Parts: sequence; structure tokens; C-alpha cells
Amino acid sequence: MPKSRFSGVGSPAPVLLLCLSNAFGGHAAAQSTSQIDDLDEIVITATPLRRDPFSTAQSASVVGGDDLVAVLKGSLGETLAEQPGVSASSFGPIASRPIIRGQGGLRVQTFVDGADTFDAAALSDDHAVGIEPLLAERIEIIRGPAALLFGSAAAAGAINVITPRLSLSRPARALMGEVQARADTAANERSVVVSLNGQGGEHLQFNGDMHHSRAADLNTPQGKLQNSSGNARGASAGLGWTGDRFALALSVSELRSDYGLPAGVSAAHADGGPAEAGDHDPEHGEAHATVRLALEQRRLDIAGEWRLDGLADLIRIRAARNDYGHAELEGEDIGTRYAQTGSELRLSAEREGRWIAGMQWRELDFDAAGDEAFLPASLTKTLGAFVFGDFSLIGSAAGTLVLEAGLRMERQRIEVARLASIESGTLPKDYLDDARNGSLGLLWDFTDRWGAALQLTSTERHPTATELYAFGPHLALQRFEIGDAKLGVERGLTADLALRRRDNSGWHGSVGVFVAEYDRYIAALPTGQIESDLPVVGFAGIGARFTGTEFDWSHDRLASLATGDLGIRIFGDYVRARDDAGQPLPQIPPRRFGAEAAVTRGPLRVGIEAIWHDSQSAVAAGETTTAGFTAVNAEVAYRPPAAGTDILWILRGVNLLDEEMRRHASPLKDVAPLAARHVSLSLQLKF
Repeated sequence: MPKSRFSGVGSPAPVLLLCLSNAFGGHAAAQSTSQIDDLDEIVITATPLRRDPFSTAQSASVVGGDDLVAVLKGSLGETLAEQPGVSASSFGPIASRPIIRGQGGLRVQTFVDGADTFDAAALSDDHAVGIEPLLAERIEIIRGPAALLFGSAAAAGAINVITPRLSLSRPARALMGEVQARADTAANERSVVVSLNGQGGEHLQFNGDMHHSRAADLNTPQGKLQNSSGNARGASAGLGWTGDRFALALSVSELRSDYGLPAGVSAAHADGGPAEAGDHDPEHGEAHATVRLALEQRRLDIAGEWRLDGLADLIRIRAARNDYGHAELEGEDIGTRYAQTGSELRLSAEREGRWIAGMQWRELDFDAAGDEAFLPASLTKTLGAFVFGDFSLIGSAAGTLVLEAGLRMERQRIEVARLASIESGTLPKDYLDDARNGSLGLLWDFTDRWGAALQLTSTERHPTATELYAFGPHLALQRFEIGDAKLGVERGLTADLALRRRDNSGWHGSVGVFVAEYDRYIAALPTGQIESDLPVVGFAGIGARFTGTEFDWSHDRLASLATGDLGIRIFGDYVRARDDAGQPLPQIPPRRFGAEAAVTRGPLRVGIEAIWHDSQSAVAAGETTTAGFTAVNAEVAYRPPAAGTDILWILRGVNLLDEEMRRHASPLKDVAPLAARHVSLSLQLKF
């Protein structure tokens, strides 16, 4: 099931966060007020002042705990795909990246423990995000611009995956461990992660983990999704030191992955034998050529805090270096090699809960060679400074009114090494420009249960090396791309309005609307030309508008039945995107509506949900329409009482009606449907 289990983990209401875990733990249905109030301590580190979702004007949410265990899949995109406001590129079960409010790729950035993942996933949808979802303790979602803290590249949203690798606090016990395993019949998936952390004296902490996963070709209602199999393995080791005023943590990690790009759906041959990758699919045309990607990544992460007495009471440091590379294998031959080294340093001073000011340096060294090297080697350097704070305007019986304000200044330089332009045959110029991002937010808690939030954001996004310098066939997207080195900064104005309610005994959640207006929105537009047997697209700046809504409302105990407490949840989203001529933009998800009901009794929970996806007929030039579908899922979760050990079992049935499901946001929707009816079993063991 996609999001909260009536616990609100992943909804904007933090007060819902731990209700289910308490119920699973065998507690009585009634909870004390003090227990529930502890939920407000759940904060989102991807927001400037690290607050709970109810206490920030940004549209933000968290997926964690039992909810995250239930929805985990083999990619970050598929794990989050049913969250309100979020879809996925679904470029196969391994390479799937989150899409926020109809925007993805270069405008939605992924982070791990607050630092850039520095993978090549934003470059193209066929590249997997360099994060293993099984390692996540929780996942933070920022809907709308997150550029203030992370940089102009996060102009449409951000996903921050929190892991146990960089803990700056002492563990609760001298030695703790966790085993998490998952099996899924959709692709015969088997995944396991083992982690340990503990103390080595009064101040020293240590941690480590190992993980491995493998999956065969995905089963769909039409047959096998050929060449969609994959496997991944990795490990990390870390040390930390925690004192009374100073804490520092360091982690080194490695990830290796091998996965295929889907070659299309092929049913079994008439003689009963399996179809081969690359077979002709009469319904959807010729299958893509068989290509596999071999990925390697080595990473160093550092985090630190220093507590002071003075104007600023906390100094934070976050640094990361990531060496990433992958080879695209066409049979036994290497077609293209990608190499990318990324480094980041963020230093901030803050008055906890009031203001933060800081600087961020970022460098990205990219190179590609081979048949699909449609980008030149480039070096991107970014330097930014930011400040954010809030001010209480009203505090009376009429409620509280708080103003939030922030500003970021950023300079970016892109030095390009090679690649002649199509018109002149000369090398394009380096890019150098400044971007300014600002935000104003209003938070009005007009009762102890009801609140409203308004966020106004002005964003300027630098064009990427892809948009500036691309020249060549991009086979994963089946098009010939041509960049424009004359592109300037993309400008956007976003307004986000939400009504929120927190109520421990009644309905709770939020409903919001948003509008984003862009000047010089950088889009890939078809030129009508053909090059290398592929349609040519050119990057150009256009006017664009995105509007939409999201809602998520729950009641944990709508009724007390003989079998247990009945909870209910309704949720959905809608986004509309048009250019300045009123024409639809491509790959925009259709409207969705979902409903969930569950009965909880002590350590057992049984639930069922249905998520209706509308058809998408508002399509851009050259796009095909997508049929609607309804996904029906069911779940049984059980946490047996066990002294000193926390055990959670979750059994899920997915797509029980065995519907043909295709995501309109996916570049491969016409050849790669989603999984057929299947069952997954998850186990989480903490000791």
C-alpha cells in the first residue's frame, strides 16, 4: 500500500507518525497524550530549520518506520511512486527515478543524508539512482522548490534518503543490529541487508552494513519484461565521535550494480519456450536493443556538529565525495562509458529553531566516451550562500502567525571540453551566470488542531551541461538531442497553499493547491528533423505553467469493531501542465484517487486499498495517450511479542485484479508495463 498505514508517516501531519508502531507493539488502543506529543519530534532535515511537517510552510512529508518497510521496492522511484504528488519514471524496475508534481530529471534532485547522490540518474531516465532503498531509515520528500538549501538544481523538489551511516548521537545500547529481508514474486526478487552499530567506549561509535539484491525479468500481465533483471551489492563502514559539544561522523561505502534496460514485453513462444530479449512486439513495435549497465560507486561522507554559546548556537558541516561510473554493455561489447566525480561541502551556522546561514561549494567532473556519448566532458563548479529565518507576527487567543523568509545567491560555471555545435562546427563557450532564489512563507495555527500554510518562492535554475551542450543520439530516449549553449537562467514563481489538521482522535491530514509559472522553462522540443534515424529534439526556453492539488486525510479509529479498530484514509493528486501556447507538456501524470481501510488489533493489522489512475489524453505532440487503471492491493502486518527483539512481518498482495498498468510519466510506458499480480513478503528484525 502506498503511504501511511493510518500512521501518517509520509503525510504532512507528524502527529500520526507512530500510532501504528504502537498498535503493532501490542499496546492498548488508547495512548496517553504524552506519548502522542512525542511525535512532534519527528523532523525533516531537508528543510532549513529541521522542523516537523506541520511547522514549516514548505510542502514536506516523511515515509519511515513500518510504512517504509511495506512499500520498499528495488528502486527509489518505485518505492515512492504512490505518494501524493509523486510519480516515477519507471524505466524498468531497477532504473526508476522520482517525479514530483509532473517534473523530474534535472529539476528533482536526490540526496543521501543531506548530500547530493552525484549519480547520473538526472542525466537520463535509464540510469539508476545510486541509493539502495533497503538502507533507508526514512525518506524525506520536498514538494516544490528546495533550492534554498540544496541549490538551484532542486527547483522542482527534492528527495532526501536518511540512513544510519552518519549518526551524530550515541546509540541506545552498546551493540545493536538489524536484518531486513524481502522477497517478491513479481520478478523473483530476493533482497537482504544486515547492519550493526554500537559503542567503543564513552565517545566512540561504529557502524557497518552489507546488502545484496537480485531480481529476474519482471512479470507483467502481457508476459515477461525482457532484459529487466538486475542485481546489486554493497557495503559501508563508519566511525563517529560524540562529546558534550562536538560530534563528528565519517562513512565510506561502495555500491556495485548490474541491470538491464527493458527490451519490451514478449509472451511465451507457441512451442512453450521463453521469448528472447529483442523479439518483435506486434502491439508496441520493435523492442529496444539489449543493453545492460554495470555500475560502480565509491563514496566518502562526513558530517559534524559543534554546539556554541553565542549568537549562533550550532555549527554544522556536511561533506561528500562520490566516484561514480558505469559502462553500457551491448552484448559483450562496451558501447558507452560514463564517469563522474562529485564533491560537496556545506557549512552553516544557526540559532536552533530561529535562523540559519551558510555556504555551499559543489563540483561535478563528468566524462563520457562511446557510441552514446552525446555529451562533452564538462566541469561544473557551483558556489552558493544562503540565509533563512522565521519571525513570530501574532501570538494570541486568535492563534499564532509566523513569517518565514529565505534568500540564496549562487554562481555556477560550466567548463566544456569538446563537442562541436551542429550549426557552426565550433566549440561552444563555457557557461557562467548567477542565480537568485528567495522564499516567503506564512504559517497560521488558528486553533490547536487547524493550521494553514502559504509558501511563495522565486527560483532561478541554471541550465545543465545536457541542456547546453548535448549533441548526438540519446538511444535510451530514442531521440537525437541538440543543446543550446545560449540558454540562460530558467526563472519560476511558485505559490503553495495548504490547509492542515492534526487531531489524535479524529480526522487529520492536509489538502493543498499549487501553481508554478515559468519564464524560459527549458524543454526538449521536437524540430521535425531526423538524424541517425532518430527524431531530433532541441533544448529551448519556453513559457510554462504547472497547477495542481494534493490531499491526504486519515482517521486512525473511525470505529471500534469486535475485530479491532477500523481506520480509513483517502488521498489523491492532480497536476496540469501547459506551455505558453496552451499545449500540454509531455509525460505529465494523470489524476489519482485512493482509499484505504484497515483493522488493527494489538500486533496484527489487515488492510485493503484501491488506487484509481485516470487515463491521460492531454498529451504533447508526438506522445501517445495512456489508458487508466485501478490498482487493488491488500496487506497483512504482524509484530509478534518478543523480549529484547523487534520483529515485523508484512505480507502484501499487489495488483490483485491483474490489470495492465502503464505510467504516463515513463518514457517506456508503451513497451514496459508495471508488474502483474504478485505477492511480497518483508521481514524486519531489530536486536
